[in-house]
Amino acid sequence: NKQLLELKRECDGCQILNSVSHVYIKLLSLMTKLEEFIEDCKDEAIRKEVLEFYFGIRNFIYIHDRQDENYLIYSELSEEGKFYLHLFCVNPAGCLQEYMGKANSTILFSATFLPINYYKKLLSTTKEDYAIYAESPFEPGKRLLLLGNDVSTKYTRRGPEMYRKYAEYVMHVIKGRTGNYIVFFPSYRFLEKVWEVFMELPQEQIEVVVQSQYMTEQEREEFLKKFEQERAHSLIGFCVMGGVFSEGIDLTEDKLIGAMIIGTGLPQVCLERELLKYYFDRKNLNGFDYAYLYPGMNKVLQSAGRVIRTDQDRGVITLLDDRFMDRQCQEVFPREWNDFQICNSENIEEKIAKAEEEIRQLQNRKRKLLNQKKDAERKARTHRLIERGAILESLLEKPEQYSNEQIKGLLEIAFQTAQAQEHLRKIKEENGEN
Repeated sequence: NKQLLELKRECDGCQILNSVSHVYIKLLSLMTKLEEFIEDCKDEAIRKEVLEFYFGIRNFIYIHDRQDENYLIYSELSEEGKFYLHLFCVNPAGCLQEYMGKANSTILFSATFLPINYYKKLLSTTKEDYAIYAESPFEPGKRLLLLGNDVSTKYTRRGPEMYRKYAEYVMHVIKGRTGNYIVFFPSYRFLEKVWEVFMELPQEQIEVVVQSQYMTEQEREEFLKKFEQERAHSLIGFCVMGGVFSEGIDLTEDKLIGAMIIGTGLPQVCLERELLKYYFDRKNLNGFDYAYLYPGMNKVLQSAGRVIRTDQDRGVITLLDDRFMDRQCQEVFPREWNDFQICNSENIEEKIAKAEEEIRQLQNRKRKLLNQKKDAERKARTHRLIERGAILESLLEKPEQYSNEQIKGLLEIAFQTAQAQEHLRKIKEENGEN
């Protein structure tokens, strides 16, 4: 306790430490004393409390034994006056490699492993490990990607005017096509501000559902069921990026036709994020990207991925923040996103309407080609039947005297002969059939 009090006196909010081996040695001694106490203790309530404390110490010792250059040791003095001693694993690659090394091979799969070098740094310690980029199987023409360049979620620009602009953006997108949409916000506070303004806008038959901060399992299910129901008007869900509705849900076909992503998903500045930034800066990597940009863009990609789930889906994805225009953000975009279009609040409806018209024309062309193909196949079959009917009649004397059933019976007998079967086998070989 004296050693912890000494560390507390030296801590001014946060202090990075080189070692806490002196505390570790004392904890080993304490564990022995606690084991003796737990064995002799007859009071179940006290024993349970001490046992919980014992396992906490054992966990600290276990991590201390494993820590290496991928850890940061730091002390923290909270605003409430509580003192903490942390063993912070900032790069889990080493720990993961210990377990993955026990297997013959390990395959990690995700649609949001971008940028790949970031994930290789955090998931692998071996340079020989390689990555494969699997191209999306979905048609780009069924997905419209828009970048709004006249709005921002930066704290310096937040206010009633910006909240109203975002609310109007949402309304513009919905007007483009009736259906189900989800808007993803960077925080519950931002969500509430835009929702309040949106509900004041003139609207015709738009149903709105809002994700709350402490939803029960039943409330979550009821929220998703709204998107399963058929309706003649639009439904819009107000949700938070990184939450339960931004990943792991499948709303296929017309159950979800659009996602509006407000902000770049950057985590709030906090002690843990700043320590991550500090660690990777010291490794000559871009600490800001590792601590803020990449985790934020991962949430963006997860949210955008809710729209196109099958090859039958089509929809619109709007990225609403001028920071998406920055090179750092666009470098994290999937390759399939290179067809994005820049928009603003004045022309977004026009761009959506144009895309809808292009999709309708494409679908009409496909239907026309499909019908032409079916017509050609039908004509070819008719021609084939006429030719082969003529061949059969040429082999018969007075073919008009035979009924269809008699012709069928004659052919069945002829095909059952060994000579016919052998001839058929040779024909198949010539045609490359099995």
